[in-house]
Amino acid sequence: MTPDGLQGRMNSTMRSLNRAAVVVGAPLGGVLADTLGYRPALWIGITGRALAAVALGLSPFRCARHDDDAPLCGL
Repeated sequence: MTPDGLQGRMNSTMRSLNRAAVVVGAPLGGVLADTLGYRPALWIGITGRALAAVALGLSPFRCARHDDDAPLCGL
C-alpha cells in the first residue's frame, strides 16, 4: 500500500507507535493484574485484541488497493 519511496518513513512510524503502545500497555496490564487479578486482566487483553481484529476486518482497509488494476474487494 505504501509507495516505495515512503517505506522507511512508514516503518519508523509503525515502530514508534508500537513502542508507545508497549510503554502504555505494560503498566496498564500490571495495574489491571494487581487490582482485578491475572485471569481478568488476561481476558481483558484477549477481548481487546479480538475487538481490534473484528474492527480491522470490517473496515475499508480490507479493500485497499495498491494500483488501479487490482480487482475490487467484495464481501
